[in-house]
Amino acid sequence: MKRITIIFIIIAGFISHYGCESVLDKTPDGQITIDKVLSNYSRSKGLIDETYGQIYLARDQISFVHNPIECLTDNAFWAATYDAYEWHNGSLSLSNPVIKWSWHTNPEQLWPDFWRGVRFANNAIKYLPLSTVITAQERDTWVAEARILRCWFYMNLLEFYGPMPWIEEPFDANYNEWNNLQRPIYDEIATKISEELMDVIKSGILPNRQTPSEARHVDNGVAYAIRARVLLNNASLLNNPEKDKSKWQRAADAAKDVVNMSEYSLVAMNDYKKLFTGAFSTTVSEIIWRSWSDNSHINNTNGIDVGTYPYATINHVWNCGESPTQELVDCFEMTNGALPVAYNDATRTKITVNPAAAGLGYSEAPGGDPYSSRDARFYVNILYNMADYGVPYNCTEPFIVETFVGGRNAFNNIISQETQRSCTGYYSRKDKQIKYWGPGNSSGNEPTHWVFFRLAEFYLNRAEALCELGDLDGAMSMLNVIRERALQPKIEDVPGFQKSYDFLMGRIRNERRVEFCLEGWRFHDQRRWKILNETNRFITGMRITKDDEGKFHYERRKIRDYNSYTDKYLVMPIPLEDAKKLASITQPTAWQ
Repeated sequence: MKRITIIFIIIAGFISHYGCESVLDKTPDGQITIDKVLSNYSRSKGLIDETYGQIYLARDQISFVHNPIECLTDNAFWAATYDAYEWHNGSLSLSNPVIKWSWHTNPEQLWPDFWRGVRFANNAIKYLPLSTVITAQERDTWVAEARILRCWFYMNLLEFYGPMPWIEEPFDANYNEWNNLQRPIYDEIATKISEELMDVIKSGILPNRQTPSEARHVDNGVAYAIRARVLLNNASLLNNPEKDKSKWQRAADAAKDVVNMSEYSLVAMNDYKKLFTGAFSTTVSEIIWRSWSDNSHINNTNGIDVGTYPYATINHVWNCGESPTQELVDCFEMTNGALPVAYNDATRTKITVNPAAAGLGYSEAPGGDPYSSRDARFYVNILYNMADYGVPYNCTEPFIVETFVGGRNAFNNIISQETQRSCTGYYSRKDKQIKYWGPGNSSGNEPTHWVFFRLAEFYLNRAEALCELGDLDGAMSMLNVIRERALQPKIEDVPGFQKSYDFLMGRIRNERRVEFCLEGWRFHDQRRWKILNETNRFITGMRITKDDEGKFHYERRKIRDYNSYTDKYLVMPIPLEDAKKLASITQPTAWQ
């Protein structure tokens, strides 16, 4: 009888923390055999449960502990010499993946974790049909879920490491043909994922949307969403240098499949905050799938220091963490649809105010106000000078943000240390809540959940794909759905509108940056568009001082130069030790 331990099922991956060889190690004697797994209900169910257990559930646990991946983009800055510093310092190499947890015995992140997810999914798909203690419905349901989860892990591999061989079987402990595995072309693996997901959807086994009690589990909505995102990536310039229109048509159609699902609808702007905070058991019409783990700690690791509250004694934040950049702030339109400024020089510190923005009061002159009359999403996402953050738990007075020099949340000039004060002049607000903080360590906040997929993405996916296909009217229609939800004017009504590919694509990309800022997806957008050379050379912030008359003075300031803009940063390399064993899976072009 073939022996396979529960440890092998639960822990082993295609490529493990210790490379290929440990995956091939024979399981030790005296452990639980596969027949005992399949004859026990809890252990059989554990095959699918452990596959779910490989999913990253916190957006600040990917690039480094408490360091959101948004900080590896031009949207946010993280002070201190940890992974984000190394990343932007140009330290990524074959021997240094940068994205790691250095104090672990094996610090590697992402690569082994995604492959482990594939391995667990394959175990579930292979062995669940052999279980003697689960019902036929449970068998069919869990296998269908495992097939979707396998595509989820492959989607992550694609986004970070490029196309990888499609593996459908758990590797036998004696497998020794690693060198024969070859890297497929992106379209091949994207097509395979699309076909796999459509096969699950058409089987009718899973519902289009899970009930609240089963919301952790994937469904047809998640399958459609993974497919649409993968096909958008497949059509994008990084993976489609020949600009094949048929790929854009597939992406447009896949996005339409999601948009047309009657089970989902956009939330009103008044409920926008509910996309990111609230009990997991509460259904939110726009959310297709989100983390089931409460991420409320992000208030303490990536938020503003409410410990400076003058009316009660409140604990100080551990770290302000992700600090929005001035570049991100500049992407938020005025309420009339005008972008606030144009850059006058390569440093982005000299600007011309858009006359249509000045007409609504935008001014960086002494005594001016650059933060009024902005897109409603600005006030959900960003904390800025003199913003009213609300009232802390068990308190009566609001917390007013003071980012000016000398203020309670004053601009910080030191970028090489962990800090409670922002180095950009802004703080993140999107999934944060003032009620997390209260006197005596009290709190009254709702849970925070990282959103994996929400309906808004697929309106903008379809807008982008239709624009690439030359259907500008269709693209505008999709874009306007998101703009109107945000209470912004239709794109054809914004100042300076031009019905051209260049104008519309620029605003679609800007809309995407605003809508999904601080959610983690900018990292992948920058790469699939191949714009790192334009966006990741440096970032700026806003240093504000206050004169004796109480007037604020605004100074745009470069925060740091970046070296994370070369082609080597477009697709991450296979870690060196595993690359040696997987000799036929070539490194990305820039790493060869």
